[in-house]
Formats: sequence, structure tokens, C-alpha cells
Amino acid sequence: MLEIHTEIRETGPDRYATLIDGGWAIGESLNGGYLQLPVVRAVLAAEGHPHPVAVTTDFLTAPHAGEAEIVVERLRTGKTVGTSRATLIQDGQPVLVSSVVTSTLDSSNPDVDLAPPIELPSPDQCTRIRSDIMPGTKLGLMDHVDVRLAPEFANLLRGRPDGSMALRGWARMVDGRDPDPLVCLLAADAFPPVTFTLGRYGWAPTVQLTTYLRVLPAPGWLRAELRGRVLATGWFDEDCTIRDSAGRLVAQSRQIARIPRVAVPPQH
Repeated sequence: MLEIHTEIRETGPDRYATLIDGGWAIGESLNGGYLQLPVVRAVLAAEGHPHPVAVTTDFLTAPHAGEAEIVVERLRTGKTVGTSRATLIQDGQPVLVSSVVTSTLDSSNPDVDLAPPIELPSPDQCTRIRSDIMPGTKLGLMDHVDVRLAPEFANLLRGRPDGSMALRGWARMVDGRDPDPLVCLLAADAFPPVTFTLGRYGWAPTVQLTTYLRVLPAPGWLRAELRGRVLATGWFDEDCTIRDSAGRLVAQSRQIARIPRVAVPPQH
């Protein structure tokens, strides 16, 4: 399913066509993690390296479901590392621009890992976010990504925020496929924004998102921890750390986003 909905087709040198699927949306807005995937696929196809290592995306305007074009500008193509800039274009206008560093990842354990571990109960003990949990808003992304919040955050889904600007939980694809770097890119932007913990339940549009991919993930669930630090002048930040089923850190992300303008609590 993921491959079909992020499929690319070469139309010329460093140019690709894709079809954006509207089912990966939060309400009317397509998820940013999903939108990055065909763009990264195009860069990998153009450069020849197998994996993304760092992806920074500037979201310029909201795209819609339908046809789009990806134009890749190869800035550096080395034997082990490549760097490209790729633009997703729709109706003749750029909707996002990604800087992508590519290389080859492996599944070795890190030499040094000082990031805190992510302790969670089993997925069966956590609360799944349903696609119909927000009144009047369809969370289509949740029909593709199984996101489960740790028990201490379940009250967020009942309209009772805790003010922590922190979330922890599990994620995997609904179809049960094992994670890979592209799934990690998607998972890093699949959780509710940390502004939910402040009672701000509306859509929080990401303006810039950077994700680092560290190692190839082991099969199974991904565990994630999200933290925000500052909410001010209409903006907030959010960091996400993802570990695989073996406990290894596989991805890190940071984004800056706009504060939701509306506060509609989920329904129990």
C-alpha cells in the first residue's frame, strides 16, 4: 500500500511524476511525513544511493490530492554520499522543497548512544488513535499508520490535556509491514502534535521538518517520544526520537510548526 501511494514514474532526466493520495490526510490537510516519501524516492532513484540519511523539508503551501511533479537537482553525487534538492510541484507551483542527503545505512549497533531510552508498556496496553476520534474531522492517516499512546497520555484523547508538551507511544504500518527508513520518516510525523497536551487540538501545520535516519530498523513496532520546549508568537517546536523493537535509536526529527487556531477536543 505504501509503495502504491508513493509511487514515482520517471518522465525525463531528474524529473518524476507522482500521484498524491488524499487518504493520508488529517482532515483536509495532507500529512507532511507522507508528502516527503515520493520526493525522497525520486532522489534515491536519481542518485542511486539506497537510503536517506538526512531530510529537511520546507512546506511552502498545502498540496491537494492528485497529480504532481518532482524535480531533482543533484548537488553532489559521490561514491558514498549524495546531496540533492528536490521540489514537489503541483499546478505549476512548488508546494514543498526537500534537501536530502543519501548514503547506505546498516543495522549495526551504535558506537555511542547517550539518548534516553524510551520505556513503554506493550502496544496492547496502549491506546490506539482512531481515524474518527476528532468530532467532524477524519484522520485518514490513522487508517494507514497504527499509532498508540502510552496510558499516561490516553486522557489527551478524552479532552483532558496535561500541559506536558510531551508524548510517548508506538507506531507501525496498519498492514503489518516491517519498518524501513521511509516508514521511519512517516512515523516521525504521524503522532499528534505536542500542542494536544495544552488543549490545542486543531491542525498544527508544519513549516519545516528535519529528520535524521541513523540505522536500519529491526522488524516490529517503533517506539517514539515527542517533546516540545517553547510555544510563542504563534509557533512551537517539536522533537521526536524513534527507537526500533531492539531498542536502537533509528531516527531523530525536529520541526517548527504553527500553533493550532482552534481547539476541538477529541470525542471519547
